[in-house]
Amino acid sequence: MKIIHMSDIHGDFESFDKALEIVKATDAEVLAITGDLSGNLFEGEEKEYFEKMNSFLNKSFSTNGTIHDLAEDLVSGKLKIPLENAVQLGEEYLKFEGVAKERMLNNYKQFKERFNTLKQKVVLVPGNWDGKCIDDILAQENLHEKAPIEIDDAQFFGYGSSNEIPIIVPRDLLIDFDSDIAFQYLHAQESRDDLADVVLTHVPPRYFEGENKKHSGDPLMLAYLYRNSPELILCGHIHEPSIIQDKIASTIIVNPGNLGRYQNDSFGTFLEIDTSKEGFTKPEFKVHKIN
Repeated sequence: MKIIHMSDIHGDFESFDKALEIVKATDAEVLAITGDLSGNLFEGEEKEYFEKMNSFLNKSFSTNGTIHDLAEDLVSGKLKIPLENAVQLGEEYLKFEGVAKERMLNNYKQFKERFNTLKQKVVLVPGNWDGKCIDDILAQENLHEKAPIEIDDAQFFGYGSSNEIPIIVPRDLLIDFDSDIAFQYLHAQESRDDLADVVLTHVPPRYFEGENKKHSGDPLMLAYLYRNSPELILCGHIHEPSIIQDKIASTIIVNPGNLGRYQNDSFGTFLEIDTSKEGFTKPEFKVHKIN
């Protein structure tokens, strides 16, 4: 089996389309994407204004609900605060939230259109930049907390998102991440003896972040790794390609790096994984660089 592994596209369709041309020319059976399909939903002054407004609401008010609930309370006058523009602030937040969801859905529609042109089976999990609305468009491809699917000699399943929240995306649109639920879900997936487990996550197991320590892996993902010893864990989140085989569990943890040119990156990367020669114990890897 050949698997194309991408992650952290962040809405960079120029890089994604270049990568797809390579995918279409391969004999890969699977395209696996481990999150952050969506990216910046606001740009320029719009982005700067939303970030300030979102930070202000998060830091300035104590509420048992969500920021969405808070904004609705400001609009309705239910929450009495000594702020002249309280109603306007709530209205503007809700407007930004609606625009963000619409743009996120448009991103997923563009991905769906491209997936429909591929002969490969597409499987994915969302990242911490992706929204709950992903299933409105990509339910067929999304594995997050769903039943495993069998492809050739492997069983694919996954759990997405992470506990790091981008401040420039409305919080209530994003997918919640719970380490305990992730561990319980992943641990409960048992494959037949003749099937390899290929696990898609966005966040890597703790201590398998590679050289980039800006983001940390999840400790319960590490616990799952040692408890279940899957053949492959395909992850993302860390914008750096890495291929690490754990000496105890023999699991291979694979991060393709970021395909999308994020912030100051001038190129993106993705991986081609070939398990056809020595099976899942010693697959061959090829790194593709997209300028």
